[in-house]
Amino acid sequence: MGLSKRDLLGTAVKYCLVGLGLAVFYVLSDFAVDLRPAKIQDSYLFEIESLPVDEATILRRDNLSILVIRRSPETIAGLHKIEAGLQDPRSRQSNQPPFAANALRSKYPDFFVSYAVGTDLGCGLEVAGFELGEICGTARYDFAGRAFAGDRQFPNLAIPDYNFSEDFRYLTVRP
Repeated sequence: MGLSKRDLLGTAVKYCLVGLGLAVFYVLSDFAVDLRPAKIQDSYLFEIESLPVDEATILRRDNLSILVIRRSPETIAGLHKIEAGLQDPRSRQSNQPPFAANALRSKYPDFFVSYAVGTDLGCGLEVAGFELGEICGTARYDFAGRAFAGDRQFPNLAIPDYNFSEDFRYLTVRP
């Protein structure tokens, strides 16, 4: 003879609970053990053929996009003068390593390095003259990654931990 509706419901609930338990176990084990794919690395090495002066270059590897700008002496001098119209000119609320806590927000004055993602809506960046702008938002930044004042508050561009080789042909980024 067949099972009653009550028995069928009890069996269905047991299967659902077992499935839920397996899902919870999978999620907890995924967070407990680092199961990153082999392509995800602790550091990324970028080879730089040439960097034009005062132009932004975006380097891409896997899911990492890095913005690099080689600045001219005139641009560096201009960045030291500009403070009016910036949201955080001294970068006190910025996401940056200690070496970038300066007016140029960089380890080497001639080079600016940041993640190529805006801080307003998290979209990619585009270059407009001597400014960087977020593609899908209103955020604008100078060539030191400092956010210009606007309708909304948002932080300066995030700076990764990075190093250049002695000849500036290789860039190592530790995200």
